[in-house]
Amino acid sequence: MKKERSIFGLPLLFWGLWLALLILWMGRFVISFMSMYLVKDLHVDAGVAGTIVSMYGFGGIFGCLFGGSLSDRFGRQSMIISGEIGAAIMLIVLSFIDDPFTMGAMLLIYGAISSIPTPAIAAYIADVVPIRAQKRAYTLQTWAVNFGFAIGPIIANQLVKISYTLMFYAEAIILVVATGLLIVFFHEARKLGGTDTVRDESLHESQTARKADRNVTIDVTSDDVAATVTSSLSTVANDEDTSAATITLANDTADPADSMSAADRQSVSLLANYRRALADWPFMAMVVLMFGYTIAYFQLTSGLPIALTQLGMGTDQYSVLLTINGGMLCLLQIPALAVFNRMSNTRVLVLGMLITAVGYAFQIGATSWHGFAIAAVLWTFGELGTFPIAATTVANLAPAEARGTYQGLYNLVWSLSNGAAPLVGGWIIGGFGSRTLWICCTVMFLIVAAGLYATKGARERAVARNLHAADLAS
Repeated sequence: MKKERSIFGLPLLFWGLWLALLILWMGRFVISFMSMYLVKDLHVDAGVAGTIVSMYGFGGIFGCLFGGSLSDRFGRQSMIISGEIGAAIMLIVLSFIDDPFTMGAMLLIYGAISSIPTPAIAAYIADVVPIRAQKRAYTLQTWAVNFGFAIGPIIANQLVKISYTLMFYAEAIILVVATGLLIVFFHEARKLGGTDTVRDESLHESQTARKADRNVTIDVTSDDVAATVTSSLSTVANDEDTSAATITLANDTADPADSMSAADRQSVSLLANYRRALADWPFMAMVVLMFGYTIAYFQLTSGLPIALTQLGMGTDQYSVLLTINGGMLCLLQIPALAVFNRMSNTRVLVLGMLITAVGYAFQIGATSWHGFAIAAVLWTFGELGTFPIAATTVANLAPAEARGTYQGLYNLVWSLSNGAAPLVGGWIIGGFGSRTLWICCTVMFLIVAAGLYATKGARERAVARNLHAADLAS
């Protein structure tokens, strides 16, 4: 197996994708401003606007459901590139639509296409990054997303002052540029390929995990597992700090699934992978709980802009709130990793849920922009650990040959929430007011926190088994 230089303990195969993600998320702003576009430019009722925007999320259900499993079968690269190019084309189509209902239908298609790369990207990271370094990798991925989310609203706010149509063209151009970089990166990464592949290593690791399940009895309580996992991750984090920019054993190809032979691809059963994931109850419990979290949290891009509009505020105030959120995450995400490494994943998630609940509770009585700004600071602190640690947990739970499927089902939650959140937010605000919406969201965060704590034993035992299998395979 070849040796490849690593940066901050992560292989170059990760950093190429990371750079493209950074650029991609600088251009993800159309959906965030879609509600305001429909209400202000197309003069659509707030409730109807929520329904139209929800079509994007419902379309994403299909993209996530099949994008992940297809990446297991046909490769990560093909799903990532085709999805991004297709999304750019759909953005151009959307710019010519002025009928609200036609817009809803096209958003459904756009959501399906643009969501295809999401599970493939998450599975790619799990393929090329060793399991004990994945917390760092997913935290850096989240940082890239947040940096783009902080810059994107600033760009979009200037564009919409000229014309809302410009934001469609701008995002399409950014997608094309980032996808071009990905194509070049994947082409160059193939030149690093050898006879060994990451896929081979991952499959061996998965087989070792199944043997460990049969032959190794882990006779500890859930608290012991949490402590063990916490200690292991903390130790690894320290080791990674001292080994940054050193020579490490790395993966030889850019895309494990793409490096498989035709026979290997045929051996991947999409149905079997789905059955395996759906029968994995620690994983499915995580999926259901995160659905509750995301449907409430996504009110920041669906319910919040409508609530601000009703209070007489516009895109300037809303874009600054999003920039506060993204800016804080960019400044604090990486330093916070040192704290997360000393805590179990469940503890980070529960704490994040509780802090987010406090932030949304503060919005119950907010009537001015400053009140919402304080609330944004609070729920941003809650988001710090929730997104990357949830992604890390899912990656740690997934077997190698079904990573795309697991990530697809997990990201399905986000698409469902993207679809349901505008419906729920618009309906509650229209019928009961924004204060009731923030009360419901606060209660939901508290329920999710309790659920994560109650299911931590089985989840952390499964993660510990995979860590043990990784040690045996290394």
